[in-house]
This record gives sequence, C-alpha cells and structure tokens, in this order.
Amino acid sequence: MQNRLSSSLEDYLEAAYTLAGATGQVKPCAISRLLRVSKPSVNAAMKALAARGLLSQERYGAVSLSPAGRKAGAEIAARHALLKDFFVEVLAMPAALAERDACRAEHALSPEALGRVGALALFLKAPGRRALLQAARKALAGRKA
Repeated sequence: MQNRLSSSLEDYLEAAYTLAGATGQVKPCAISRLLRVSKPSVNAAMKALAARGLLSQERYGAVSLSPAGRKAGAEIAARHALLKDFFVEVLAMPAALAERDACRAEHALSPEALGRVGALALFLKAPGRRALLQAARKALAGRKA
C-alpha cells in the first residue's frame, strides 16, 4: 500500500475483507456488528478507504472491495492470523487474549519482525521440536502455580 493506513482503517479493511468472503461485498451493518462500532463510524471509515481506492460503496448499499482492497485486506488478515497462531500455539495463550493481542500487534510490528515471528513459529512447531515446545509450556505452567 503506498499510503500507509492507520490502525483503525486497517481494522475496518480487515473486517470488510473477512466478511466479504468470495462475493467481495459486505454490508456496513455487518462491519458495525463485528467491530462493535457505530454505523456512522463505519460509514466514515468506508469513505476514507474508498478515497484510497480500496473499496467502493453505493449510497446505503453494500461495500465492494477493489482488487487493491482485497490484496491489502488479505495482507492484514494474514498478519493477524500469524500472530494469533503464534500466541495460541507457541505461547499457549488463551484464544480470546491471543485474539485481542494479535489485533494490537498486527499494526505495530514491522514486516521483518512478522517474518521472524512466522519463521520461529514454523521452527518450534516442527514435528521434531513439538516435545520441546510442550516441555517449555509445562515449565511455564509450573512457575505460575
């Protein structure tokens, strides 16, 4: 993306991408429900994203992602999924906390840091290292008790 989006706009675009699925279209009220924000907030965000060429919206109609919007939404969703998986599968965090923290971290980490987190996750989740990962989790759980 040539113009970096704010964390908030990335959240709106990710929600639109996730909800649009194969059709590439989503109703603003669905975004409002998913993000737990007001409909006027969604409309303002959709206008800002449309101004950047990431989507279009007919007046009072569904939002349609542009090819650039689908690409950017997919990138944001992939960052989120990578981090949530790392937090749950490697760090053994509860899913709800991992979801919340992934949403925050996806905006803050550089592409290099995200790549390294992904590589570390693959390394630690490899079949030969699963036992090591489980032993580390047990040790951590023992320290908490």
